[in-house]
Amino acid sequence: MKRLYYFDNIKIVLILFVIFQHSGMAYVPVAEGWSPSFPGPLPFADVVVVNTFLAVSASFAMALFFFISAYFLPGSFDRKGRQKFLRDRFVRIGIPLFGIVAFLLILMAAVGANPATLNIGWLWFLVFLLILAVAYSFWRRFNVTIRPLSCPRNGTLMLAALALGAANFVVRGWYGEDQWVLWHAVEPAHVPLYVLFMIGGILAYRNGWLDEVSPSLVRTWGIITIIALCGIPVGIAALGVAAFGGGFTALTLLSSFWEAFLSIGICTCMLIVFKHRWNVTGRIKATLAKNVYTVYLIQIPIILFWQSRFIQGGVLIPGGLPPLLQFVLVGVLATAFCFLISNYIVRKIPYADRVIF
Repeated sequence: MKRLYYFDNIKIVLILFVIFQHSGMAYVPVAEGWSPSFPGPLPFADVVVVNTFLAVSASFAMALFFFISAYFLPGSFDRKGRQKFLRDRFVRIGIPLFGIVAFLLILMAAVGANPATLNIGWLWFLVFLLILAVAYSFWRRFNVTIRPLSCPRNGTLMLAALALGAANFVVRGWYGEDQWVLWHAVEPAHVPLYVLFMIGGILAYRNGWLDEVSPSLVRTWGIITIIALCGIPVGIAALGVAAFGGGFTALTLLSSFWEAFLSIGICTCMLIVFKHRWNVTGRIKATLAKNVYTVYLIQIPIILFWQSRFIQGGVLIPGGLPPLLQFVLVGVLATAFCFLISNYIVRKIPYADRVIF
C-alpha cells in the first residue's frame, strides 16, 4: 500500500495538540486530580484562552487518531490473517501498555503508594486500540458482506453530526466531560465520538472514500467550523465551563451538538486539505512522523516535569510567570524534549523498533 504522507503530517499536528492539551491541564480550575496545578486564582483571560484550546483539542484530536488507526485495520487484517494480525497488535500495543503499567506499579510500591490507586491515565488510548483490534477481528469471523457505500456528502455528514450530538447528549446526561471510569480507561462523554470515527475509518478504507472525497466539502464545513470556533471563547467567558459538566440541561444539549459539528468539521477539512496540499514528506517530517507513537507513550512524565518546574520555580526558571505563558512554555519544551528523547534515546534501545515503531 502506497504510504499516505498526508496521514503522517496530520499525526504530527495531532500529537502537538495532545501535548499542549495535557500541558494546559495544570492551568484550568476544573482539571480534578491533575497534579501539579497552578496555585492561587487564575486570571479570567487565561482561563478563557486555555479552556478554549482544551475544548477544541478534545473535540477532534483523539477522534482523528482513531480514524487513522482504524483506516489501516482492514488492510492489515487482509494481509496478515487473524492470528498474525492480533499478535502484531498485542506486541505493538499490549507490550507498551502492560510494560508502562508494570513500571508504574513498581514505582508506586517503591515510594510507598497504594498500588490499588493506580489508574490507566493517558494509556487509555492504547486500551481502546486493543479493543478495536479484537472487536474488528471478531467481526471478521462472520464474513459479513456490506454493500459499497458512496463517499459521504454534506447531507450525510450533517446527519452524522446530528446523530453524534444526540448520542453525546444522552451519555453526558449521566457523565460530564473529563469524568472517567474503569481505572481511568474510559471517558464516557467522548465514547460516541471515538466509536463514530473508528467505524468511519474502517468504512473509508473499504469504500475508498479518501480517493473520492470532494474538496467542495471544505467550503461548507469550513464555515461551520469557523462559526463553532468563534462561539467557544464567547460561551466560556459568559457561562464558564458549566456546559461541560454534564446533566440533562440546555447547556449540555448545546455543547453536545456544538462538539459534534466541530469534530466532523475540523476532521473533514483536515483530511481534505492535507490530502491535496500536504501529501508530501521530507527528512524532518519523516523523522517527526516515525516518532509520534513513542512521543505519545512518554509525553506525560515530561509534561509533568516541566509543569512542576514552572509552577514551583527554580534554577534558570523564574517563579511567578503568568499561567498562560507557563502553558505555552511547558507545551513548547515538552514537545521538543519528547521528540528528542524519542528519536535519540528510546529508538536506540535494542529491539525497540519491533515493538513501538
